[in-house]
Amino acid sequence: MWTRGDCWWESRTTGLRRAVIAAVILLGAVEFFVLLGTRRSSPEPPSAQRDSFQKGIVLGLFARDEPGYARKNLGEIRGLGANSVSIVIPWVTPDVRSEKIAPRGDMTPSDGSLRAAIREAHLAGMRVLLLPLIYVDEMAEGEWRGTISPPDWGRWFRSYERMILHYAAVARDEKVELLSIGSELCSTEGKKEEWLGIVSRVRRDYDGALTYSANWDHRESVSFAESLDFLGMNAYFELSDDPDAGVDELLRSWVGIQKEVEAWRSRVGKPLVLTEVGYPSRRGATANPWNYEAGGPPDLDAQERGYRAFVSAWTGYPALEGVYFYLWWGEGGPADVGYTPRGKPAESVIKEWYSRGLPGGAE
Repeated sequence: MWTRGDCWWESRTTGLRRAVIAAVILLGAVEFFVLLGTRRSSPEPPSAQRDSFQKGIVLGLFARDEPGYARKNLGEIRGLGANSVSIVIPWVTPDVRSEKIAPRGDMTPSDGSLRAAIREAHLAGMRVLLLPLIYVDEMAEGEWRGTISPPDWGRWFRSYERMILHYAAVARDEKVELLSIGSELCSTEGKKEEWLGIVSRVRRDYDGALTYSANWDHRESVSFAESLDFLGMNAYFELSDDPDAGVDELLRSWVGIQKEVEAWRSRVGKPLVLTEVGYPSRRGATANPWNYEAGGPPDLDAQERGYRAFVSAWTGYPALEGVYFYLWWGEGGPADVGYTPRGKPAESVIKEWYSRGLPGGAE
């Protein structure tokens, strides 16, 4: 209830309150325009500077957890013009008939080193693709992760799902942009209900983009492809049996391959990301680039020709939303026959392409 004293005080303070309110409004306006000017003049955060096209490199993290390893390698990757990095996370199964899938200390990054690498990538302004996969420890002739055949598929999928949900939780916590729920598991791809269950359970907690990395010669059998946000494919196509094939010949091979890939992609109705593509720096690299056990002398020119043909073929491809070159790992250099482009002419090919702007679609 108001009293006379209240009314008296109200009349005495009316002018003062109006003055205070006016001052507050004025100060607020000044602060607003100061902040607005600051925001306009400050650089955008790294995430806002990223291109939509995934200019990617696969980082070989594995079990390396020494201080500075991830920072150094991610800095080099960023220096190539990459705006995205894929981190492969291997878990091991004893053989193709086993239902056991588990991390292994000499291959699997610890959660701590993985989280640290993700944060370093984000600080460098790059998006992250997490790519868990299965490594088969003991393989007979013709066996690999694409021929897994356990006696009880239900137990196998429960074991596999534990792995995927674990990294979905890491991806959620670290705000990872992209997650592949599998890679090259050809013998499982027709089990649609099991895979749709995994997709559904991952999406409960993780709201980033999902893909599955199909093998280059087994992409048609991914029965759950429509449930993904984009199609992933590891593109180790055989381009020429001639170890000295030039860029023009390799490019002609890509033309036919792209027609087949586009028929698949358009039928599913999803954009495409090449989640792995690369060539070893050995003679005959473009004949069987998938064969990491093949021998041969070092041949940096063969690797470079493979890269140049790839760039020529895929520049401007309308439905392509990203590429991840395999693999930033090891010292590289002229004596190395492995996949890394580090210290080799192929490194310059990547840098040239990624620095030109948007590699996929219209430039």
